[in-house]
Amino acid sequence: MKKVMQAALVLGVGAGILGMSTMTASANSQYSASRSKSVRLVWRKSMKRHAFTATTGARYSRHLGIRYSNNDVTPTVTWYTDAHEKLYKKYKGHNAIYYHVKSADKTLQGWIWRGYLKPVTATTTTTANSHPSQTVTVSEPQGKLGSKNEDQFKAALKQLFPRTISDASLNREANGAAYPVDAVDGDYVGANQTLIHLRNPKSDDQPFYFQAYEPLLNAAGYPATVRAKYAGWHIGIDIHNGWGDEGANRGDAYIYLEPAK
Repeated sequence: MKKVMQAALVLGVGAGILGMSTMTASANSQYSASRSKSVRLVWRKSMKRHAFTATTGARYSRHLGIRYSNNDVTPTVTWYTDAHEKLYKKYKGHNAIYYHVKSADKTLQGWIWRGYLKPVTATTTTTANSHPSQTVTVSEPQGKLGSKNEDQFKAALKQLFPRTISDASLNREANGAAYPVDAVDGDYVGANQTLIHLRNPKSDDQPFYFQAYEPLLNAAGYPATVRAKYAGWHIGIDIHNGWGDEGANRGDAYIYLEPAK
């Protein structure tokens, strides 16, 4: 009987230690004191309501101490903003803007770096060229750049490079440049690639219209005669459609071009 009690005691202590280890591991995966201490709050303000989704990165408490969840766990949730904050990252020496978001039913909330947030766009039937021999007419977007017509801006911008081929991998590279991970510069250009970065000269609080892109291309050394030479090349496009990002304004376009393989 004594041996049975001793065995039970050992098992109980072991289970307790295992339980404590599991709790500690769980706690460590959710809270990080070093991460919280690595940033300093610059300012925190309310902001207008905007709709986003997020599939990368994570959602945190307001000083990044607690990681609530990775965003790939909630890829279909539409997030609505109500505040934003600027944090200074001490070890990286730069600032980053985080948006405070809530789900529509208000059961989920937290702070997400705005580079991970993508504006919710309306479904569009516009299709881009899939082969250089095809011609698709895309109407020039009406009105200023916004979440509902961002895809139309991209499709129409592609038409300024006639007979180019849409490339998913280049679209991802363009997205990485427009929304660099954790605010790290993402303007990487491969050996055979051409990157055209069109900078919106206006501030974020001024409207940006599609008609501005062609003059920006001309000024950058890409008039229609030069753009026509890219026929048959692969192309990827993304447009920065955030609010007040570091060194970028809404409307900044990133165009990757690469010769056909």
